[in-house]
Amino acid sequence: MAAKLPEASLAESLQFNQLVIIPNAVQGLFKRRPTPVAAATRFGVDGHAVRLLEGLRRKHGPGPLWIRVMTSKALLMLSTEDVRRALEGSPSPFASDPEAKRKGMGHFQPDALTLSRGELWENRRRFAEAVLDSPQRVHAFADGFVAVVEEEISELPERLDYDTFHAAFRRIVRRIVLGDAAREDEQVSELLGELMSEANKLPSEPSKHFEPYIALIRRYIDAAEEGSLVSRIAQAPHDDETRAERQVTHWLFALQDTLAANCLRALALLASHPEQRAKALAELTEAGDLHSGEAVAGLEYLRACLQEAMRLWPTTPLLSREMISDLDWNGAVVPAGTQILIVNTFHHRDRERLAYADRFAPEEWTAGDAGSDWSFNHFSHGPQGCPGSNLALLVGTAVLAGLLGARRPQLLEPSLNPGKPLPHMLDYFRLRFAIEAPSHTPAAG
Repeated sequence: MAAKLPEASLAESLQFNQLVIIPNAVQGLFKRRPTPVAAATRFGVDGHAVRLLEGLRRKHGPGPLWIRVMTSKALLMLSTEDVRRALEGSPSPFASDPEAKRKGMGHFQPDALTLSRGELWENRRRFAEAVLDSPQRVHAFADGFVAVVEEEISELPERLDYDTFHAAFRRIVRRIVLGDAAREDEQVSELLGELMSEANKLPSEPSKHFEPYIALIRRYIDAAEEGSLVSRIAQAPHDDETRAERQVTHWLFALQDTLAANCLRALALLASHPEQRAKALAELTEAGDLHSGEAVAGLEYLRACLQEAMRLWPTTPLLSREMISDLDWNGAVVPAGTQILIVNTFHHRDRERLAYADRFAPEEWTAGDAGSDWSFNHFSHGPQGCPGSNLALLVGTAVLAGLLGARRPQLLEPSLNPGKPLPHMLDYFRLRFAIEAPSHTPAAG
């Protein structure tokens, strides 16, 4: 008789949908909506979800566990070993484009790498790695990228909120990806934002905004401004099937939206944790001149602080895969078409595995094994790990270095107590800072 994997009860599946699936959909699968995010934070939805999954694992074992997602059955990963199996086996037999993702993400970036399979995936992955300089810790254009960050961060006002910070981040990212000529091109960012907002509804019809948006992207690719990411496209391996102009979208939104939220949360941690902030400042002082990409990449502790913000509050709370063939799992046959679910908000805060689950612990990235832990998947792991992770960490570290080195950020709201467990949710839309220059800085003029 064939083995069977454990299965959640109807009541447990209902709770899972109420605390994981529905809240994520309501907050926005592709572009977060401020009001639902505020409500979810107020009710502590992610904290309740973590406790639910802890209970499921205690009752049913380490899994995998069959659970109902609305009307369909999915397989929920509850152990690091099973998470690793799914991610090591991506994109085949665990494809990264389940139906909802194809429908939503395909609305604003059709032909994206993350929606590709087989030879198309290999084609587009080679292209992305070449443009993003993926194997290198320091991108070939890193010095120029660091200079862009320095310029934009120096212009931030003394009172900082998400809107102000995000606007600066969009300028930074447009310059890095498209070139300096795109600095003031708010239209390209607004069109992308509109497309992503539409994608939240999983639309069936193409958007009227897509062709105007992609026409702007093509214009910058044709200009190929020296020092920009798009200037590397011509030399990167690609053909008609690569659909190079449609790969640019992922670089834009992953940096200007996802990384902006992560950096602001990291700043909140550093502003509210004196011990870690002192270590980061000491590292900046010791490093001295930070005008090169190599120097910024050498800020290992500050880089770890950014990684910790991503661990504590993953901007991708849920990873999903779709099996493209039948597979034996613990003696049971899991059929093709099954959706595999990895809840990052649970694995990143697993109190049974992590003594530091709910505290700010950058040392786990510099002296511990957090960097090799398959439970932490803000950049994913395995063959489909983010090809732009080193670039994102470089840009994010440069932003934090600029804010800490020349300013003295203070978190105005909300408050974070370093002596207590950190909340499971931190609404980046509501973060407020004072970032005045130090009193000993000489006046200009």
